[in-house]
Amino acid sequence: MAYVDAKETSPERIFTAPFFYLMIANGLLRFRTFMLVSLVPLYVIQRGFGATEAGLTTTLYMIAAVLTRPWAGRSVETRGRWAVMTAGAVIFCVATGLYVLPLPVWLVLAARAIQGWGFSFNGTAAMTLATDIIPEARMSQGIGYLGIEQTVAQVFAPAVALWLQTEFGYTVAFGGVFGIAVLDIVVRFPLAATAKKVDADRRRAAAEEHSASPASGDHAAAAKHPSRSRLIDRLIERGAWKPSLVMFFVALGTVSVNTFLAAWAIERGIANPGVFFTASGIMAAVSRIGVSRVGERFGQLWVIGPGIMCEIVAMALIAWTPNLPVLLLGGAFFGLGLGLVTPGLNALAVLAANKQSRGMANSTFFMSLDLANAIGAVLLGFAADFGGLRSSFEAAAALMAVALALLLVLSKLGVISSRPEPAGAGSRLQR
Repeated sequence: MAYVDAKETSPERIFTAPFFYLMIANGLLRFRTFMLVSLVPLYVIQRGFGATEAGLTTTLYMIAAVLTRPWAGRSVETRGRWAVMTAGAVIFCVATGLYVLPLPVWLVLAARAIQGWGFSFNGTAAMTLATDIIPEARMSQGIGYLGIEQTVAQVFAPAVALWLQTEFGYTVAFGGVFGIAVLDIVVRFPLAATAKKVDADRRRAAAEEHSASPASGDHAAAAKHPSRSRLIDRLIERGAWKPSLVMFFVALGTVSVNTFLAAWAIERGIANPGVFFTASGIMAAVSRIGVSRVGERFGQLWVIGPGIMCEIVAMALIAWTPNLPVLLLGGAFFGLGLGLVTPGLNALAVLAANKQSRGMANSTFFMSLDLANAIGAVLLGFAADFGGLRSSFEAAAALMAVALALLLVLSKLGVISSRPEPAGAGSRLQR
């Protein structure tokens, strides 16, 4: 398959053949992930174990993903997009196949940790390859399109997983997830030529840049503070941490919905809280498709800022919700906000880095999400214990207000520009 270079095509072109394959692969990755999120804790509980062991299936998954993100980012740069992406898909697939066996609970937990490792490698490499083939002037829009599969998976995958488990049992349900994992490996093979061409071009550009200015940029910083630079650069990409920090505070707040929304709706006497996620998913897809051009025309600040405001409104509506219509309205604002914020900040994080460091940039961004998910449930759980479930959503709104204030401060300092990027330009984020 021919490599599609943004410079060789129209700057308006996103939907190339490699991008379509990535959309399919990303969709399969997200679908099986959300299927297991529903299946594994229920499987552990129905085997007679407690809520602690069930909760550990998610905690260990997230810890493994967080710990391996920097490794994944470095490996993408040193081993190549294709190798890391395929290795992650295979690791996840093998761990999924273990569930069809009658495992003791400690092996179930070990399998979840291995899946977190595979997800980290697979997702980081796939998103890095996506940012290589999406035209820079349309980066947030391309990332938004690529995220639609997550919205679809989040709405439908749990229902499919629970239907398979109810009708046919866990063996068939886990077997279905394993089949999707195998298919996910297969659909990545057509991306091999594209990924290898990207890696070759990147190595050649890095060599030319180093030979032209061997002691500039990050090399000079590393020479000035060698030990500190080595440690920091192994963990994060220096240019990407600023938008990633904004995303961290947003994601901290969104954890309240995933953790406490169902319980809060029942406490408020709302019988079918699942429709919240339907409204959220629809609006997230709409915003990802329809609003991303605003950022291209006016600058990402005019997309991300209103998106965070939508999240704050959503948390306020959820905290107040007296009935189902208000809860649905909160879901609509929640999905709209996430659809605006996530692609925009992801694009800023990627464009803040050198092209040779996009693997670490994506790793830094997604590590902020992983950390928020790991910390947020505990942090907001304390708020819920102290002041009731309503307090968790009020705390979430406060965290998102912090994210908005941080965004405005970074914009005022010139770190994030409110102006649009010219076609083919690099990021305006200051390293």
